[in-house]
Amino acid sequence: MRGRKSYYRGEEQAASFWPSFTDMMATIVLVMLFVALIAFVQSIFDAYAQREIKREMAQVAAVKKHIADLIQEELEERVGEDKIIRGPNNTISIEGDILFETGQAEISEQGKAILRPLAVAFQRIIELEEISQYLYIILIEGHTDTVPYDNWTLSTQRAVAVVKYLFEVNPVLAHDKYAQYFAATGYSEFKPIAEGDDPESLQQNRRISFQIIVDDEKWQQKMYQLLDGELQAVE
Repeated sequence: MRGRKSYYRGEEQAASFWPSFTDMMATIVLVMLFVALIAFVQSIFDAYAQREIKREMAQVAAVKKHIADLIQEELEERVGEDKIIRGPNNTISIEGDILFETGQAEISEQGKAILRPLAVAFQRIIELEEISQYLYIILIEGHTDTVPYDNWTLSTQRAVAVVKYLFEVNPVLAHDKYAQYFAATGYSEFKPIAEGDDPESLQQNRRISFQIIVDDEKWQQKMYQLLDGELQAVE
């Protein structure tokens, strides 16, 4: 009787072992399925976040290009395409000799006629919410050639003169709502667009440029929101 009893206990122990093993395997399978589900959901969110980031980048780039296009169209209409230069980052440049006499920081009468309609165009640009929400600065840059002179002062004074004249002919731009988007700077001779000391190269380097700078803080804020949402999805 004892032998049979002992055998029965062993069989009972073996029988109780197999359900535990099955439960363990089922648990592993469930964990693997859960991990796969998380990975799948995360991949969907990653794709969405990347799509949103690309969309925002495209929109910011489009804003810069749109403003540059408007500036270029206004200037080309009045001075000709050959006098306007499209540079890196959608910078628009107009030869300085058109706006200023040699060595002078006072805008010529011809220059005033060119800048006057541009002042109205800038007002319209800033009033477009789909543009102004990304806009940080409309930077007016002064550039000179390498001819020895006080080129730092000259380039800066010319840029400031352009901003002041825009405010003068369109006083609306002088209001804080609009004026906050304007800045002026001078680069002297150190940002040339043409190499050489020939008259043509020197003339091209004497210029006033308009550069559109987007609001990095708003762009980064959007990025942080997307990344923060991604981290929360992981948690």
